[in-house]
Amino acid sequence: MAVCLRLKRHGRTNRAFWRLCATDRLKARDGRVLEELGHYDPEAKNPDKIKIHRERVRYWLSVGAQPSPTVEQLLRHIGMDRKGNEVQPRPWKKRRPKRKPAAGEAPAEGAAPAAPKEGQAT
Repeated sequence: MAVCLRLKRHGRTNRAFWRLCATDRLKARDGRVLEELGHYDPEAKNPDKIKIHRERVRYWLSVGAQPSPTVEQLLRHIGMDRKGNEVQPRPWKKRRPKRKPAAGEAPAEGAAPAAPKEGQAT
């Protein structure tokens, strides 16, 4: 049985969180798992964003489990590589808030021009 470490989706529409699981590679994404190893909540603040049982992850990596590309990135954020060795943790990128154009400012390229309000002359 080929074991992989991957994320299992939970939550509601537009507010998902993920559980890190050791599972058989042939099972469905949200199917039966061998062991749950932690969770990842992308909407949480930085310290609470990811909680992982490091020793269990190291065990599964030592017996040959392959992390998915997304799980591999999450492991780098907590300071582990794909073999379970300690590495320098990668910091989280800071999200920039979406900027709305000011009243007199031209809209961004590719944006549709604003439609005139009802009753205004064009």
